Amino acid sequence: MLNWLEWLLSSQAPVVTIVIFLTAMTISLINSGIYRFLIGRMIGLREYRKLQKELRRLQAEFRQILRTKDQKAIEKFEKKRKRMLQIQAKIMKPQGYLYLISFSYILVWWLFLGKFSEAEMIVWIPGITILSGYWGVAGWYFLCSALFGTLFYRVFGIVVEEGEE
Repeated sequence: MLNWLEWLLSSQAPVVTIVIFLTAMTISLINSGIYRFLIGRMIGLREYRKLQKELRRLQAEFRQILRTKDQKAIEKFEKKRKRMLQIQAKIMKPQGYLYLISFSYILVWWLFLGKFSEAEMIVWIPGITILSGYWGVAGWYFLCSALFGTLFYRVFGIVVEEGEE
């Protein structure tokens, strides 16, 4: 047991790469699950998707009006703009709670991942770069987190595409 734990916490390249990868995956899964739970409790998933769709439609309409620079159309859109701001506020409420919870992830960085910055090589991305040191840890974590965050948001149905619903 001790040898396995020592190996897992070592600063050698394949171990560091895998540990950061799994850490990013776990945190993204937890984060997505919490966000999905908050959406379900505060808004409801169907309502959330409906609001997202309406917000996208209003934003597209507003961008189109701004491109034309028609003052009358801008003034006419003002009522719709108020609705747009209401929708944004409603959608942002679960995100606000999620941001507060996300500060706890700093502890994971500080207490756990920070020690891996001593590794000579974190990951080698062929033809692009070799990541090492503190910025290597941060870069690899960011890449893995972006991948799994996107994947888990889709799995939990948080992100709705145009053709869906």
